[in-house]
Amino acid sequence: MTIVGVLVGLLIIGLMMLVHEAGHFFAGKALKFKIIEFSIFMGPRIFTTEKNGIKYSFKLLPIGASVQFAGEYQDDETIGSESIDPNDPGLFFNRPRWARAIVVAMGPAANFLTAFLASIIMFSAFGVAIPVAAEPPENSLAAEQGLSAGDKIIRINGQRVRTGADYSVARSFINPQETIFLEIIKPDGKQETLELKPRTQANYRLGIVQGITGKNENVVLHVEPDSNHGNPVLEVGDKILSVNGIPFSDRAATDLVFQSKGETLHLTLLRDGKEIAVDTKTTLYHDPVNDGIYFTESRAFGDIVYQAIQYPWSIIKSTIRGITMIIDGSMKFSEGFTGPVGIVKIFDDVVQESPNIRLMIEQLLFYFILISVAIGFTNLLPIPPLDGHHLLILAIEGIRGKDLPQRFKHIVTAIGMILILILAGFIIYFDLRKIF
Repeated sequence: MTIVGVLVGLLIIGLMMLVHEAGHFFAGKALKFKIIEFSIFMGPRIFTTEKNGIKYSFKLLPIGASVQFAGEYQDDETIGSESIDPNDPGLFFNRPRWARAIVVAMGPAANFLTAFLASIIMFSAFGVAIPVAAEPPENSLAAEQGLSAGDKIIRINGQRVRTGADYSVARSFINPQETIFLEIIKPDGKQETLELKPRTQANYRLGIVQGITGKNENVVLHVEPDSNHGNPVLEVGDKILSVNGIPFSDRAATDLVFQSKGETLHLTLLRDGKEIAVDTKTTLYHDPVNDGIYFTESRAFGDIVYQAIQYPWSIIKSTIRGITMIIDGSMKFSEGFTGPVGIVKIFDDVVQESPNIRLMIEQLLFYFILISVAIGFTNLLPIPPLDGHHLLILAIEGIRGKDLPQRFKHIVTAIGMILILILAGFIIYFDLRKIF
């Protein structure tokens, strides 16, 4: 992990938490709650200023934020060295329940709002994939079954598709050997269900995986053990320049590899900054035929706004599905949760591995949206001391017409805090184990 990557991660997490607390703060201020202090970051105060009776503090540790309301707990008796007037209408528990509910809910709502705005920015700058089919490649499963450019994709194996995220999640649960049932609406309004049965085709390949590196070069990222008939001569990091004298970037070189039928090819490549020549034989693989399902990219304003509204909801649905899988045992706990250490590592990886600034910004925005929604959703869970727990208590008290006993609320909150701390400990442990 790099210092720059870690700082970027900490600042972005801090921004998300700042947005969350700002939601509570501005809602409380608008609804006449008495606010003691609003703090940026955590830990010891570096400096504090006061305006209209509210302290604004900047603290040392660059993560998080907090807002302190007067009388957050009914048995509070002092604010610092000052005693509390229990009849002060600005105290948190003297405000109407509906007002308290709004203040509590505005934290997660602020996270959802920033996710929406970040989606607008990302989709406006980089385009957005909409569930309208692009022209499928020739000989793909989709082309064979009649999928055409302009067909609207509405379901895949019964799962509703409104965003690219919906499709990706639904697709990830389909076994490679499982038939794909694609429900579409043709431009003339006719609805059809296409049945895409997976099959393989014989291909001769070099037995490598290529990709773009941080230097924006297309190099070998992985070499299959059966490359060159089980005696690999290519290495990770090689940049292939030509095949039998044909520039590797030309389509003719690709066709030559596919048509080689196991023959020896003469490659020129760069390895450790030196140009060398190697001979290698292509290997026969039985590759799955491309399903040919690709979404259309749009920059239309209506599509951007619609997708920005739907995208956070798609993330919430996938989160709920993940939690369900952890509960039923089909997903490991360590795979389903990522804590602050893991999130910082994600941002560090983006900073280190992005081949260019454009892609780095796009990926940072994507993870900002993803984690903002996760923070908002998690805080709505009815677990003490999360916002969802407070909303549940307020709802129960509203139905009863009176407050729950303070002792009961303290006990529930204490138990919840212990469980949250244990859960946080496990998540941090698994984050560190993944890294090291």
